[in-house]
Amino acid sequence: MTSEREAYVYIQLPGSLETVPAALLRVQTLPDGIQIGRFRYGDRYLARPEAVALDPFRLPLAKQVFEFTQLKGIPGAVRDAAPDAWGRRVIENKLERSPADLQEIDYLLHGPQDGAGYLSFGLKVEPPAPKRHYNRTHQLDELIAAAQAIEEGKHVAAYLLEQLDPGTSMGGARPKATIEDGQSLWLGKFPAKD
Repeated sequence: MTSEREAYVYIQLPGSLETVPAALLRVQTLPDGIQIGRFRYGDRYLARPEAVALDPFRLPLAKQVFEFTQLKGIPGAVRDAAPDAWGRRVIENKLERSPADLQEIDYLLHGPQDGAGYLSFGLKVEPPAPKRHYNRTHQLDELIAAAQAIEEGKHVAAYLLEQLDPGTSMGGARPKATIEDGQSLWLGKFPAKD
């Protein structure tokens, strides 16, 4: 059976805090399991003088549909904005689903909307309003215990998952969170299982 999923791609415009819709990504899964991604910039985005190409070589600014079969149908520049190994584990824990039950587009859609970088994703044309600030916690022992629980595949309370959301961290496989302490930001790296 053929199935199709889609996500709108939002971009934070260069030199601005404004996030606007830039493109639509559709990923079709064929009966044989092959995934074909189709990416198209929106007309309003292309009309913006400050529009930038997500990838000048593979996704140049143009009114055309770009097709991809590598990386499970996700263009490389878009895949780079997806959660890393740690972020994927947090999403799997939050959704209570195994990696086999999730598609690449699920990680884009359930990843944080305020992460490092300039791309975010959603189901609606207009990007959602920012939903949270940096983590404002001083209970590091609780976050460390939660990170260890995720690595061991154990259940973690929703409020801790929100604090461990990889959105504002800098990526990588090691558990971490960005923490606000007064007027400073700190990157908290927690002990890894291995």
